[in-house]
Amino acid sequence: MTSTTTETQTNPSDTQAQQPQIVSQPISPPSHNRQHRAIGLIWARYVPSAEEINKGILLTSDGTLVDAVVKGKLLSLVKSKLDLEKEHLWVVYPKTPLYESEIPLHVQMAGIWEPETLHPDTSPANETGYQADDFSINGEVSYQDFEQGVVVVKVKQAAKTEGDRPKFFKLKLKGYLPPKSIKNFWMLKVQRVGTDLVIKSGECIAQLGLGNKRMPPGKKPFNQNRGGSRPSAIPQKGPKKPFEPPKPKSK
Repeated sequence: MTSTTTETQTNPSDTQAQQPQIVSQPISPPSHNRQHRAIGLIWARYVPSAEEINKGILLTSDGTLVDAVVKGKLLSLVKSKLDLEKEHLWVVYPKTPLYESEIPLHVQMAGIWEPETLHPDTSPANETGYQADDFSINGEVSYQDFEQGVVVVKVKQAAKTEGDRPKFFKLKLKGYLPPKSIKNFWMLKVQRVGTDLVIKSGECIAQLGLGNKRMPPGKKPFNQNRGGSRPSAIPQKGPKKPFEPPKPKSK
């Protein structure tokens, strides 16, 4: 089973992969364990603005409104082939403001996972491991706040042409990582809760401030749901109150 998606790559030679293409799962595995990326899935109905069809909102099944723009060749499908009165599973690139904003979550719609519509003659695929509202966020932790339960991850974008300097953007996530995670490269599994992106689990891949050393062999990946009232990786000098996964803000 195949469909149309895109994904941001960090190697300039991989920029062709940014164009919509036939793939076998909605979110491909990272090309290497230090690949920066921010990509996810949202099940929603796309409502374009009255002025421009490529700008609008995603209305999710839980009633959340997400600011959205349609990217690249997906626009031709939106214009001609998709029933916009129905919900679809969209492949998106998320952006979040670092401060209070009227737009707490913005996404670029890069693809759609709907094989039965786009490729009805293909055979079914195996379980992909990703569901609606799952996100894969890989990048450098640049800030963490234990009191507010906030983690900021810096994600490097692919250079559009060879020789260009790469650009970065920052994503604000809700949740906790072990102390001293700043300047470390993390692979994070994240879930959308309302307009928040909440950390579910993750793995520290490298300590960027210490010569890009890998984590010691045998060290277990961090998992917010693993036993106890707080993550076992957080020592006593962490939060004074018991660890609890962050709750979505009331709207």
